[in-house]
Amino acid sequence: MSDVEDWLQDPLRKKVKGSYKHRKLNNPHDNQQNELWWNFHFATRLKLDGSDYFCRQVLGAASMPYDLGLSLLAHRHLKWHLDAFFFELMSAYDTLLQELNIVYAYDLGLKPDNVRWNERIKNKFMEKLPEEIFKYVKETRKKDWFYKIRNYRNTATHHYLVPTGSYTIGLGGKPWDYVEHKVSIYYIDDSGDAKLEDISVCTDYLKNTVEHVNQVWQEMAQEFQ
Repeated sequence: MSDVEDWLQDPLRKKVKGSYKHRKLNNPHDNQQNELWWNFHFATRLKLDGSDYFCRQVLGAASMPYDLGLSLLAHRHLKWHLDAFFFELMSAYDTLLQELNIVYAYDLGLKPDNVRWNERIKNKFMEKLPEEIFKYVKETRKKDWFYKIRNYRNTATHHYLVPTGSYTIGLGGKPWDYVEHKVSIYYIDDSGDAKLEDISVCTDYLKNTVEHVNQVWQEMAQEFQ
């Protein structure tokens, strides 16, 4: 790996002679624990990288009015990349839970399918977490931004597509005719009402998710050498 700064500021990697090496647990249960954790940790990093990539693609596709040039292609790119963006964001959160399971609940021998966050049925995995991490994740799940990205992901996965809308301000349909072009995304809140947000909010969702993951990593780092 080249000698460049890690944009994720990952505390579970360390730079050795210009290259990044992943850290290891202080007291692993067996030889496989470190390897299993790193596999999930790499997946979390990769999904955050993917989220960043798709966020850029979403904003790029949204910059082209649908009625100009290859309108159908621009529209499809927006839809594809928007769905992928929310898939990757929530996937990073899910693989982070897998990391926590390997670090703190490895002795339970849980399969990945059984590692989930459910406060109504508090499972053994959650009971193994340090109090600070448990409280932090619990509070994050109550935040508005987390509710929204989960809503968008669930909509795209189970119901439809992430709804979008656009408008231009100007006299005609050519690039030199309009002075403003806006794209919005919509989600359905718990009351069944549609809520609108500017497409640029995707950047905030990415930043919030990265900050959340990084904070959990910072707490986890105490278990690593």
